[in-house]
Amino acid sequence: MDNWGAISISVHTVQRCLVGARAHGLNCSKLLRSCGIAPDLLQHSSARIPLRQFIDLCRLISGRLGDEQYGLLERRQQIGSYHAIAVNAVHGATLGEAMTRFTRYSNLFDNSLYLHCVREKSTATLQVWRRSGMQVRSSLAIDIALMILHRFASWLINERIHLHSVKLDYPAEALHEHRYLFFNANVLHEQEISAVEFDAAYLDRPVAQNEQSLAHYFEDAPAKLYLPLSQSGPLSLEVRSLLESLNEEQFRHYTLRQACAELHTKPDTLRRHLANEGSSWQLIRNTLRREKATHLLTQSGSSIEQIAFAIGYTEAAAFIRAFKTWTGMTPLQYRKSISPR
Repeated sequence: MDNWGAISISVHTVQRCLVGARAHGLNCSKLLRSCGIAPDLLQHSSARIPLRQFIDLCRLISGRLGDEQYGLLERRQQIGSYHAIAVNAVHGATLGEAMTRFTRYSNLFDNSLYLHCVREKSTATLQVWRRSGMQVRSSLAIDIALMILHRFASWLINERIHLHSVKLDYPAEALHEHRYLFFNANVLHEQEISAVEFDAAYLDRPVAQNEQSLAHYFEDAPAKLYLPLSQSGPLSLEVRSLLESLNEEQFRHYTLRQACAELHTKPDTLRRHLANEGSSWQLIRNTLRREKATHLLTQSGSSIEQIAFAIGYTEAAAFIRAFKTWTGMTPLQYRKSISPR
């Protein structure tokens, strides 16, 4: 992966990952050294390690325990379980059908977590419940389950799903990486259940993947949980937040130079750092345009011309061309294919 070098992981996340290995009697210091990580580094709360080393550690723990959940749940999740679940899910016609398949098949393994795909009016939630009487050794297992649900669902429709909120059933921790792991979504702690919430219109999107592309998806597991789905690096999130804070009129006229002035950096520097995160100014801007456009197309009666103007286009024709590039459909075709239920 070309962008691994730009990403690091907090030692707090490393410590959470080691809980299962320690509970099963593995020598954690030896595991860390095998991955080039100095055990003493974990004593420094602000320390970080390269993502590549963390992925190596995850794979090592998983291999030693024969457990895709790193020993964090009541029972071991046999290697290959997630692939079997995903093969079943990828045959769904729509995202809603695919994720219903994914959650139902996952629950057949009868482990510590119960998954559920729910649609209520205009909101969809992918939920993670703790099963009574079964232990979850680390809250990282909850984070991983939610990340898998979100990343896999996004991959199925070939588009990152914009999250409205993330609910976690455990107290906030002093050190965490939820802003990065959940793409700057609003994170709420001490909730009844853990879940990711998003626009229900996504569930009507057709599945764009198959078993052949699924084989490639699993090649770098579990790296894809931590690598950016574009625009999730720290600077990309900052730029996105800046653009999201603008009203329609400001957004239409906002330039790269204005953003650089706000961020106290130079255009070339901003471009370079965004590129290191696998992103760009135009990519972030277009993603926001697309997200707002798809929302307006499915949740409002605005005309194509009104939507084009609302997201910064001066003429509908340019918007229609751009939208077809983003989704493979014209705005009108998209609106007809996804009618609110």
